[in-house]
Amino acid sequence: MANNVIGRVLATEKKPTTIDDFTFWTDPQLILNPFDIVKVQHVNGSFSYGVIEDIAHITDAASFLTNFISSDFGDVDAEENTLRVGMNYVTAKVVCNTENIYIPLQNNAKVMLATAEEINYALGLNDIRNPLVCGYLEMYEGTKDCEKVTLPVNLNSKFIIGPEGAHLNISGISGLASKTSYAMFLLKAIQDSYMKKDPKNEEEDSVAFVLFNVKGKDLLAIDQINDFADERNPEAAKKDTFAKYEKLGLAPEPFKNVHYYYPYSIPKTRHWNTYMTPEEVEDNIKKKKAKKFKYMPEEKQKPRKIT
Repeated sequence: MANNVIGRVLATEKKPTTIDDFTFWTDPQLILNPFDIVKVQHVNGSFSYGVIEDIAHITDAASFLTNFISSDFGDVDAEENTLRVGMNYVTAKVVCNTENIYIPLQNNAKVMLATAEEINYALGLNDIRNPLVCGYLEMYEGTKDCEKVTLPVNLNSKFIIGPEGAHLNISGISGLASKTSYAMFLLKAIQDSYMKKDPKNEEEDSVAFVLFNVKGKDLLAIDQINDFADERNPEAAKKDTFAKYEKLGLAPEPFKNVHYYYPYSIPKTRHWNTYMTPEEVEDNIKKKKAKKFKYMPEEKQKPRKIT
């Protein structure tokens, strides 16, 4: 796939290239996607990298009316007597240059697909300190003669946890479970990264999570293996998910060392204060991975545990 030429840079009187943007033509049948990274030949043996922002198709028709008239004044079954000359052109944003050269890209410069290593370099993902996997990128999906590129994305763990940790916002459409799922994915990545450390090294940091459940039973079985029962094809979903975890360097296992604290309530009464069944609660208590708790009026600051 490396260095497959897919087009050439366009620079016209009305649409010049700049230090920030460039346009290139490509095969109308070539499938590219927004946010794909491309590599462009530049001066002094350097290469610039750009991220695709928009893809357009034009023809030699002067206006929409021209096309309408050539279709026998709007006959959708009419065949054109002469095929229109058409092309696809792609608008991209410059993200970096291998030699820090940021003069505009030159007309007719070769545009190529990038390798996974080149994409890592272009996006600055190859030199992350204290790396913590936070997801992955996919590029060139459906692109002819090119395998889809999947690469892990890491961030600096010190900016998520510890004394330098910052607030993390996760946005998304309500009700799709994507926000909760991503939060749990990130917590799983953090736990995995710390479990790989040497437990005998007292100087190494450790980590623990405190989760307040407001999601029904969603967070009350994080120590159990996902059976993918909600998926249309459980086996296929399991295989695909485990393959992605392997690429990200994560263990396809549930959370370790989990302890649950259920609000105290008595079975077979009007008020049962957890989404778990009495049988499930008692079973977890017997396995010593759960306890009940309640707050006493005289001890507002100190929760009293009732086993």
